[in-house]
Amino acid sequence: MKQILFDVDGVFLSEERCFDVSALTVYEMLYSDQFLNLQSTIDLTHLSENDIRKIRKDVFLDDKILNQLKSLGLNSNWDMLFIVISTHLIDLLKKANTSKFDLSNQNFSIETLKGWSIELSNYNIELETPLEFLSQATSGKENIYSDLIEFAKSQLNIEDASIFELKSRFWDIAQELYQEWYLGFELYEEVEKKSAKTDFKKGYIKEEVVLADITKVNELLTDLKNNGFQIGIATGRPRTETLVPFETIGWLTQFDEYHIGTASEVLNAETTYPEHKPLGKPNPFSYLIAHGGNSDENYLTYINNQEEAFKDKEIYIVGDSLADLLSAKKTGATFIGTLTGLKGQAARAELEENDADYIVDNVLDIRNILIK
Repeated sequence: MKQILFDVDGVFLSEERCFDVSALTVYEMLYSDQFLNLQSTIDLTHLSENDIRKIRKDVFLDDKILNQLKSLGLNSNWDMLFIVISTHLIDLLKKANTSKFDLSNQNFSIETLKGWSIELSNYNIELETPLEFLSQATSGKENIYSDLIEFAKSQLNIEDASIFELKSRFWDIAQELYQEWYLGFELYEEVEKKSAKTDFKKGYIKEEVVLADITKVNELLTDLKNNGFQIGIATGRPRTETLVPFETIGWLTQFDEYHIGTASEVLNAETTYPEHKPLGKPNPFSYLIAHGGNSDENYLTYINNQEEAFKDKEIYIVGDSLADLLSAKKTGATFIGTLTGLKGQAARAELEENDADYIVDNVLDIRNILIK
């Protein structure tokens, strides 16, 4: 069986709105009176496009922080924004220089952040703080989280920094806030089955930007299937954020939803098998779902059988990032890198350095490789 497994962001859809939402999430946690309540001049309830651009420029330091996160192999917006807000919180706690703060996961809640704001709201954040941490961090999602814990312990001289772990209560709050911004409060409540924290977020899910002509992509997918390829998706997006835009654009009918692996399945698997987290890219778990099908009965098999899983099979992974390339390397798939992600043409050097099998300017160019 021949297969092509596609990433979404940087291949089919632009990541720009997702990055905007990540920045808005960090900004709200820093400046809203519902969280750390630092001094802000931007009203989050009435945002202009200029406001959003300024927030992203500040939060991600002209995207330098995003680029560094990507270069370290971190792919999920949930994780990227969490690393940023965590490093800022660590720096604020260090400035406060007090032993009042309990950083154990067990006792943490939104009310904890509100309580801390009394002490922390007098301090300013340093925009370079996340970059300073990332310059010392080790590549790979698991390593980055391990480094974050050690960074917190050393900076704050504490033994328990478990609020900074993957899937901690702090992580959950940040993830839920991102979902609220991206989906909008109404769809968030419908999809997540949770009460939204605010009622002013209208959502950005319908503002996706495509990276290639819609009709030509449809023609490509049809031709690939007619040439014997099964196609699938492995993405760091949650399931709703994948299916809704693809349905709106008209691409969803091309795919069997059973062969779509998303951050939602990763999250479910990490909850069921916490001893095996992290399972997000560069772990190839979502690609194994795209290959073998989305059945939770198979999750443990996908977790335990990754090395060279695609060896001697005609399986291609199409992605824009180092995380996708590393997934391909681990499974033995052939990797095709696209230059339509965050780094654009500048990604070529990084992909070449890590031995990408093919590099194309645009997803439409894979036709020249796969259809003879």
